[in-house]
Amino acid sequence: MFEVKIGDETRNAKVTFYTALIYENEFGKDMLKEFFGVQAIKDPIADDGDVLSVDFTQINWTAASKALWAAIKTADETVDPYGIWVKKSSGANMWLVYEQLAAEIADCFFRAEAAGQEAGQ
Repeated sequence: MFEVKIGDETRNAKVTFYTALIYENEFGKDMLKEFFGVQAIKDPIADDGDVLSVDFTQINWTAASKALWAAIKTADETVDPYGIWVKKSSGANMWLVYEQLAAEIADCFFRAEAAGQEAGQ
């Protein structure tokens, strides 16, 4: 669970497998595909050996707001439907929100140790 500040309000948000179901039921699309999309990675050789980085101009900001809503709804079932919630919501630091969501989604869906444990390793 994490907190996100939107305007003058701080809300709890949570990412679980249920978050992806809420997202799919509401928007008819896969949250992971929309949220992460295709990440543009710079070539470390062409960049004089710089560390790989994500090109944040490629972020699907609408998918980020939808994923945020689904995470907030996961933590609080009484949250308004997306269309109503998004009309009331403004004033968020979406760079920070994106980073928080990316970390929470990755932790929920892509834990390397969980995959190894399940395989019996």
